[in-house]
Amino acid sequence: MDVGALLAGSGREIAVDDEVALEPFEGFDFPRPASVHLEVRYADRLLAVRGRISVEAHGWCDRCLEEVTSPLGIDVDERLDPEAGREVDPFGESNVLTGHRLDVADLAQQLVLSILPLGVRCREDCLGLCPICGANLNTSGCSCDDGEIRG
Repeated sequence: MDVGALLAGSGREIAVDDEVALEPFEGFDFPRPASVHLEVRYADRLLAVRGRISVEAHGWCDRCLEEVTSPLGIDVDERLDPEAGREVDPFGESNVLTGHRLDVADLAQQLVLSILPLGVRCREDCLGLCPICGANLNTSGCSCDDGEIRG
């Protein structure tokens, strides 16, 4: 998205309503594009980006290996320094800026990845898998003796 007019001091706001495809990351994928609703303005020599990003993350339960889809919502309130864009500091906070361009897809990807949990569960009281036979204890019991490992 071109933010050159904002940086030139036009004093206006740019609204972004877009669908952005996100790349899979660490066992999570995103079956549908993220819904991105942002307002971008230039204030005090910074780009102020406010709005909301909504997406569904798909992964696998850490205990029972069942599919899990979690809705995620991120309230965006970012300040980006146009003088410290991607060319100056590729790993900095303003690395979504290249010259007069704001990479909305990269911003959405970074913000979504920053809130992903380290692991997910299908439910809080997930019983997991039997360590002996591998049965999903949420859906059925098993006939294994507790503590006995069969070889």
